Amino acid sequence: MGQWLVPEEGWLEAKSQSEMVRQQSMGERLDSLDAIVERYCVANSPAKSKLYIGLGFLFVIFAVIGIWVPGWPTVSWAVPAAFLFSMSSESMFRWVLTNRFFGVAMFEYYATGKTIPKHAKLGVMGLISLMSFTSATFVWYVSTLGDGEITDPGSWNGTDPGYGAITILLVGMVGVWWLYAKVKTRE
Repeated sequence: MGQWLVPEEGWLEAKSQSEMVRQQSMGERLDSLDAIVERYCVANSPAKSKLYIGLGFLFVIFAVIGIWVPGWPTVSWAVPAAFLFSMSSESMFRWVLTNRFFGVAMFEYYATGKTIPKHAKLGVMGLISLMSFTSATFVWYVSTLGDGEITDPGSWNGTDPGYGAITILLVGMVGVWWLYAKVKTRE
């Protein structure tokens, strides 16, 4: 026969876990490496660990392809690979939090409940806006204007009627909105 849980004990345990979640969402800071690892490391799930390792290796393969194929990104695949590897095991997660180059920033991010500083959030939003506008302008000049005159829309002989530039602007606006509405900020 299996052991039976006393309902009050299970209830008390659930109550203490919900209290911990409430305190985290209210801004209580985690000050120890062990507390951060216990709260955020997903290595206790073998299925998730294997999934993260598999995706990490896939991204590494894509990054290596980018070394030889012109126009194929390398760093854009290597960064998520590093993230996935760090989430795949407790030792890698601890290494990310204690790394001498970026460990302090990562520790602060997790210790404060996955928040970023207000100045960093505003800077990223500004850069997304600037790069989206710059990219959309370039795409419009190349694919919509073509050899035509800027003041005469009838002379625009590009192959794209403007969908590319509009898509870039919309994606940029969604990115800025996401940062504004969904990413928590600390002072």
